[in-house]
Amino acid sequence: MFNMSDNEIVFRVAGAAGDGVQSAGLIMAKTFARSGLYAVTYNYYQDIVRGGESWYQVRASPKKVRNQGDGLDILVTLNEDGLVRHTNPNINEGGASSLSGIAIFDESITNYEKQQKVDYRPMPLSTIAGKYSKNPLLKNTVALSAAAASIGIDFEVMAGVIKETFGNKGAVADQNVQAAKEGYDYFKAHYPPYGKKLDFSKRKLYLIGGGEAVGFGAVKGGLKMYTAYPMTPASSCLHYLASHARKFDLFVKVSEDEISAINMAIGGNYAGVRAMTGSSGGGFALMTEAVGMAAMLEIPLVIYEAQRSGPSTGLPTKTEQGDLNQVMGASQGDFLKIIFAPRNVMEAATLTAEALNVAERFQTPVFVMVDLYLAEHSETVENLNFDFRIDRGERPKDGQANYKRYLITDTGISPRAVPGQEGLMHNEDSDEHNEYGDVVSDAVTDPKDRIKMMEKRMRKMQTYINEMPPTETYRADDAEYLVFQWGSTQGVVEEAIDLLRKKNIKVGAVEINRVFPMNPDIGKIIKSRKKIIVVENNYSGQYNSLLKSRFLCQTELITKYDGESFFPGELATSIENAIKR
Repeated sequence: MFNMSDNEIVFRVAGAAGDGVQSAGLIMAKTFARSGLYAVTYNYYQDIVRGGESWYQVRASPKKVRNQGDGLDILVTLNEDGLVRHTNPNINEGGASSLSGIAIFDESITNYEKQQKVDYRPMPLSTIAGKYSKNPLLKNTVALSAAAASIGIDFEVMAGVIKETFGNKGAVADQNVQAAKEGYDYFKAHYPPYGKKLDFSKRKLYLIGGGEAVGFGAVKGGLKMYTAYPMTPASSCLHYLASHARKFDLFVKVSEDEISAINMAIGGNYAGVRAMTGSSGGGFALMTEAVGMAAMLEIPLVIYEAQRSGPSTGLPTKTEQGDLNQVMGASQGDFLKIIFAPRNVMEAATLTAEALNVAERFQTPVFVMVDLYLAEHSETVENLNFDFRIDRGERPKDGQANYKRYLITDTGISPRAVPGQEGLMHNEDSDEHNEYGDVVSDAVTDPKDRIKMMEKRMRKMQTYINEMPPTETYRADDAEYLVFQWGSTQGVVEEAIDLLRKKNIKVGAVEINRVFPMNPDIGKIIKSRKKIIVVENNYSGQYNSLLKSRFLCQTELITKYDGESFFPGELATSIENAIKR
């Protein structure tokens, strides 16, 4: 068993859909952040409006945390099922073994069998809430305040979060604050504090979700047009951009379907407007024909692709890294597609901004791939600002004589005119064409033009590869064993490696956020290692197949495809077993 630190709290609120679980969890996460604690959240929910099992976990610490953590310290449960389910076999399995976890629940729940290492703390949640409102969900606020009291959070910090959540002013906000105060005082009067004491600070931290970060990064990168049809988990980005459209001077269009969305984005970019589209796997399946059109026309295009469990509708509220093959194979024929996979919330912002630059400079489709875990969880960041310079790529001068839209160059990149530039009229067609854009495949196909244009477009790949930054690693300098991860598994892989290093196992990580084209420096990194292990949230090991085919290396594969992300303790055990095999 790998125990977590005593200098952190793993909090979970559990209930059913319709109980306000996610809202309650987010209030707690914001309270942690405004108390100067770093936090990472985990959202577990089902594809129903009411009923079923739902929970929201927050891991918080004065030190940076990289994932949702193992074990459970404080449970707030909103129904009987949650109490039984989340205390069996014991509430803090995988956590600090010296402490019993505490369970806070309404005193009306009496039908449960007590478990070891669980400190049951029933409270009159409904009774307190009933003094202030007939809304049964008010008991959630009372329970949260009790959890805050158990670890010594300043009530005024929580009160500020509650006021903001319920609109700052008005009866509902006042009722929630008053009920929370009574719950806070009741807990302190009747129960001792929890055994862990955290160091709170006045450090200013921001809590932001992955989908919101993609939207923020896009705006920072000069986005002026976003088109999409709603689909989980890509919708969080759409919601963020739509709600801030006026502030950011941004045109957001909810199209009738994904085919329209991608074609609108292509049209916007053709006209010289930075435009972007987004969807999840099923919606992106409808977009794939247009991806090839953007490549042939050499029009910039950024696509936000948020993965969930498939195939088909699959598990629409669960996470998976199962769309890489789909994105790699999007549209027919050969052309450069560039695939980014942010590893954390902050990188979701920075890589999205970079994607807009890269798409415009190389005039090709660029994908920003996340999974549901990253898209729908939140993390604290110290500063949302980052230095960024917008690069619109090479543009021809107005009035240029004999303008060739698809001029053959050593880099493969041609100066791109946009409509309205004086004297630069030209053809753009999805058929193969010559340097002027004239179609070469009507009455007679000119094989020489085809070869020239195909090779011109593909030269962009080597130009891009030459400019790629070095592949990032973690504790790899002296590592005998290397773990490859891509995208959102960064935090859990790093923590698993830290756990194994404590056992004197020399293991490190190769952290991939630029999935394709693959960086040639990977070949040097893997040289002379005892074993290469690849960790993926899918069944078949889609990145693993790319790695093996490109670098002809032998690998061990660790996969998970039950709809949930990896947890650090379980992953450390899996990596250790793979090393021993």
